[in-house]
This record gives sequence, structure tokens and C-alpha cells, in this order.
Amino acid sequence: MSEKLLNTREVSQYLGIPEHEIKVLVERGELPAYRLGGTILRFKKDQIDEIKARGLPRVSSLDKEAARPISYTRGERIRDFFYFWDFYIIAVIITIALLVIIFYY
Repeated sequence: MSEKLLNTREVSQYLGIPEHEIKVLVERGELPAYRLGGTILRFKKDQIDEIKARGLPRVSSLDKEAARPISYTRGERIRDFFYFWDFYIIAVIITIALLVIIFYY
């Protein structure tokens, strides 16, 4: 029978530290984790028990600041949207123009 893997929230509650600190510890390689789909973190309970028994590694205030999300202005978000989606926007406009030409002329 397979063992249940813990998610970030469960490990956070079990260890008594915030979720962003869990992510920092995983990024530094001090907390063993498994990535599902490249982004979702899962943890084995026995490995977490070993870490807890040895003592939790400390997260410095600089690491905490690095783990916080960066806020972007509205202008930056709009610029990024058009930068990453420009090909699809142009393709949709060309497709609509061709459909109009085909069906109305």
C-alpha cells in the first residue's frame, strides 16, 4: 500500500512554520520534497519526521524577502501580456479578417 504524501500546508502546520519558509527550505535543498507536474510540492512524512528530530534549519530574513511575490504595476502587466501573447492576438485578428473576407465578399 502506498504512503500518503503531505502537501505544503500540512507540512507547515506539522512543523509550525509558515508555508513560504517551507518553500525557501526546499529551494535551498534543506527539506526533501517531490515535485508533481513540475510545480506541486509533496513531502514524505518519515523524511519530515527525521528533519524535525534533527532540528529545523533556520531561514534568514533575506531568504524570507526573496520568497515573497514581486508586485507589478498595471502597466507592466499589460506590457508583459502583449509581449507573451502578441503572436496569438495577431493570429486571431488575421483569422477573423480572412473569415470576413471569405463569407461577406
